[in-house]
Amino acid sequence: MTEPRRVIFLTYSGAELLDLTGPSAVFSTANRVSGKLLYRILVASPGMSRVAHSCGIELVTVPFGEVALEARDTVLVIGADSRPLAAAMANTELKDCLKTASAQAERFGSVCTGVFVLAAGGLLAGKTVATHWAATSQLRQLFPDVACDGDALYVNDGKLWTSAGVTTGIDMALALLERDHGPALKAEVARQLVVYSHRPGHQSQFSDLLAAQVKEDERFVGLISWLSSSIENPISVESMADHVGMSPRTFHRRFVESFKQTPAKFFEILRLDAARNLLEARQPISEVARKVGFQSESAFRSAFKTHFGVSPHLYRETWRGR
Repeated sequence: MTEPRRVIFLTYSGAELLDLTGPSAVFSTANRVSGKLLYRILVASPGMSRVAHSCGIELVTVPFGEVALEARDTVLVIGADSRPLAAAMANTELKDCLKTASAQAERFGSVCTGVFVLAAGGLLAGKTVATHWAATSQLRQLFPDVACDGDALYVNDGKLWTSAGVTTGIDMALALLERDHGPALKAEVARQLVVYSHRPGHQSQFSDLLAAQVKEDERFVGLISWLSSSIENPISVESMADHVGMSPRTFHRRFVESFKQTPAKFFEILRLDAARNLLEARQPISEVARKVGFQSESAFRSAFKTHFGVSPHLYRETWRGR
């Protein structure tokens, strides 16, 4: 029988506990579902026996220096808010632990802002990584030699695995599980945890409507809310331009400058985002397609899968029992 893999979570004072418990649930559930010991989960820290996390919960940990790394180990450092993260980035012992892991483990990486600790240890030069969307600009400023994919849920670059904010650590853990034991077990674990069985790493971290609201240009105040309340109607670019009092040509140019996509594509994305809410309410797919303005169910199915990486049926089934 093949020896189980170890997944070692590296934590520190003030770290975000959900970055640890979410991914670890994937590996422990894989053990339970398969009826086999596929993974051993270990929580380690730099020379500490007890670690208090941001939520106030303390965990008993193993000093990382006492862990004899094995060739099939995975080592993941978790994230934190700015103050404990800054302390972790300055912690020489913690960075040394990660340097050892990068050299000796099968895989190493981070969950959420844990990537900053990897970067501070000089382990990411020339690499592509993911982190929480709110931290991407700071990562690029502090470490210009690191390529940060601000839209990715997780990124795999060689033996390096990094994920975005908190729950995307679950997506990355599912991807690691699939790499180790195939898609069938991954799908069953996802079903047990009531999460997406497949969210590709390149999927956007948050809804396009939220993204638009975050970066909305003052010239388009009110346009987004109007479009989102009119998703069942065929709204032309000319109508959008008229709504904001611009000529169609000027509107198109300024809209693309602000949102980095055409008005027509943006409206389609709003429709698909609204479709997710209807599917979560268990509405029939044919009805959802009609309510969000698609002329045919097949066109809706195709657009939804292209944008979200899952079919409308699978998305709706994921929400069964929530």
